[in-house]
Amino acid sequence: MKKYLDKLKKNIIVNKKMIVFFGTLIITGIVAGSLFGIIIKGNDKSLVSEYINTFFNNINNNGINYVTSFINSIISNFVFILIIWILGISIIGCPITIFMYFSKAFSLGFTIASLIVNYNIKGVLYAIIYIIPSQIFFILGYTLLMIYSVSLSLKLCISIIKKKSIDFKYIMNRYLIILLIACILIVIGSLFESFVMPYLLKFILSILK
Repeated sequence: MKKYLDKLKKNIIVNKKMIVFFGTLIITGIVAGSLFGIIIKGNDKSLVSEYINTFFNNINNNGINYVTSFINSIISNFVFILIIWILGISIIGCPITIFMYFSKAFSLGFTIASLIVNYNIKGVLYAIIYIIPSQIFFILGYTLLMIYSVSLSLKLCISIIKKKSIDFKYIMNRYLIILLIACILIVIGSLFESFVMPYLLKFILSILK
């Protein structure tokens, strides 16, 4: 156990700059998305409000197929992390990966802000109950894979420029393990999002009526 913890600590130290970078990136994305969610007006704001109200009504009236919701969540998130994983073994993957990560953070910020704008204090509660728990697992999975994806992409670029050889087999084996861990985190997040959080949200909605 001590050996495993020491190895984990070493990896965190090695990737410290990457962790700080992606931490800053996700905060920036969430803030940007939140600001956009606050400033939108007119038809766009009405469409967002209508979508949120329809979603809450479906939860209240048991109009959501939770299995279908789970499958859709798994598919969309798996496609996302698979693209990230593939980009990691590409020399052009780094900027695209960073943009995709930012877009996810932007979307999260926009969703949270839209809830708060439409429901005020209740919106904060809805975000805490329904969005944040599952997103913790999603963000952990994304970030873990992003760090290794960008690192690998940069290593490939450096190896090509400096004409240095790398132990590609070892790197790929490790990269596959990271992908597996990210997939497990995505599955846990999807289970929370599709089966646990809707029931909690429905309970809260019934109380706050």
